[in-house]
This record gives sequence, C-alpha cells and structure tokens, in this order.
Amino acid sequence: MHYLLNSNTKKPWAKILSSLCLLSLLAACSSMPAPKQSETSSARLGTQWGEGLESSVQQVQASRITPLQAEQVASIAYREARALNQSLPNAARQLNLPLLQGAIEWSVLDENDRPIPLLRTAQGQILLGGTNGARYTLKFQNLSNRDFEIVTTVDGLDVLNGQAGSLNNTGYLLNAHRALSIQGFRKSQEEVAAFRFAAPDQAYAANTQAGDTRNIGVIGVAIFRVALKDRSKSPQPNPFPADSTYAAPPSY
Repeated sequence: MHYLLNSNTKKPWAKILSSLCLLSLLAACSSMPAPKQSETSSARLGTQWGEGLESSVQQVQASRITPLQAEQVASIAYREARALNQSLPNAARQLNLPLLQGAIEWSVLDENDRPIPLLRTAQGQILLGGTNGARYTLKFQNLSNRDFEIVTTVDGLDVLNGQAGSLNNTGYLLNAHRALSIQGFRKSQEEVAAFRFAAPDQAYAANTQAGDTRNIGVIGVAIFRVALKDRSKSPQPNPFPADSTYAAPPSY
C-alpha cells in the first residue's frame, strides 16, 4: 500500500495515504458505519466545496497492521451554532474529543485556528455548532509513540476521493507525536477545496453523484494502526501518473 506525504507549507508534517491498494487484500467492501444523527431540533448545516487551498502531497510506503479492523470509529454531528446552543444550554463543553483512550486528540478549528467547543449530550453524543459560510479545519494530535492512519468523511463522503465513506478507503497518515490538519476535500496532488459550513442544499454531498443528503451534518473518522516501510527503497514507477484518485468537483 502506498502512502502520500502532505507537504502543506503551513504544516509540512501532515501525511496522507494514497488509494493504490490491492483489492485482493480486502475480504469485503464494508462501508463505514453511519454515525448516529443528532436528535435535537437544531437547524441543519452541511459542508460546501470551498475555495482552493495549497496542500501538496508525495508518496511514502506503509501498511495497516490490521487491514480490516479499525482501532476506533467516532463521529461528530454538527448543526447551526445558535440553534444548537438554545436547544442544549446546559450541555457539557470540551475543546477536543479524546480517541484511543487519549492517544489522539481530535478538535475542529475555526478560521483563526481556535478550537470550536464541542457539546456532549447526556446520552454521550458529541455535537458541534457551526456558522453558515465559516471555514473549518479538522485537527488530530497524536500523543503516542505509534503511527496511525486517519480515514475521514464529511457528510458521508471521503475527504480524499469524494466517494461514499468506507473502511476500505485509505486516508491520512498521522505519525507519532505529530499533528495532522485536514483543511478540505482533496482536489489534486497540490490542492484541497476548503471545508465551509453551508445550507444543506449547497453542501458538496447534495451536489455530487456520490453524495447522499441523508448523511449531511456529520463528520466521521476511522483510525488504523500502521507500520512504516523502509524509506530507503525507491518507489516503483507509475505508468499512469496523471490519473486522478481525488474528489471530483460538485455540479452546482
């Protein structure tokens, strides 16, 4: 399995995995479980295909230690902030969501790189309040000595290839004691389309063939343990380097 190194100028340590994996290694194509939707009456939001942001990638090699079993699957449901705060005024607030018993901290940042507070309901559901038009970033901080793969979906769509989320999709590589910031849907090897909160009918998932409007309003993550391979070995040449495996633009 090949992995890609994200050399974003602001965060040169971020890494992603390519989708060049052998299908013969996968016993079945199991879809990522759909996270539970919020049961509050908050106004719905989706995530729009925003402006282009520079984010380049290159290949490295690694492999999943347990290819068909995620270490953890988690989700954050999001709604319009004002309505959410009105419906849940006493909900507990936190700045990040601990994953893998605290090995990884997941936070959502606003346009000024400040954590947006997460609300935890009495039932244990994690909710996020967004503002229509505002840009956001997903951040993962690895506090452990282990390397992980972060497979992420927004509104049910994989942030790398724009297809329906699946545990078989490959994702970003999060090294030990490093942080990873995902700023948008990947358009190419050099650019992503920024995540921006939007009305549901303007969401990327509502304007692409792979999307399903029933999944709008939720962010999902699956975490896998990975082992890095010998980086001294030269990668195999690619006879079709221009073929894209990234997300296709919406059809607004």
